[in-house]
Amino acid sequence: MGIRIKAKTFGPISVRFDMDGALTYAGQGGEFSAAPPQGTPVELLLASVGACIAKSLEIVAEERPLPPFSVEVTGTKATDLPNRVGSIGIRVVGKLSDDADRSAELLRRAKSICTVSNTLNCEITLDLDESE
Repeated sequence: MGIRIKAKTFGPISVRFDMDGALTYAGQGGEFSAAPPQGTPVELLLASVGACIAKSLEIVAEERPLPPFSVEVTGTKATDLPNRVGSIGIRVVGKLSDDADRSAELLRRAKSICTVSNTLNCEITLDLDESE
């Protein structure tokens, strides 16, 4: 008999982008503030993903300022071992452009340069240094 892990969803964590490039954060049903919501490490990870996508969108928009928008990020725990987030959903809320093709291209390019979401695909090593 294998170990069963209960399905769990984290978030949504919302990251709001203002026209001046500032980011504000909110946990589920919370007020927006300059700091990410204080919660679980997974919720901080989701806030990092949302912030990276928002800033990546700003970068790929180049010289054209983006209107205000929000990024909502949820995580779903995997139901097998090892204990981890099995999937992350990212939803951009707002109109990035009047041109649907340009909006789709902005999303594609932002995802491709988002350091945080790209890092989640990497190998992670863990070492203990007891020399100090």
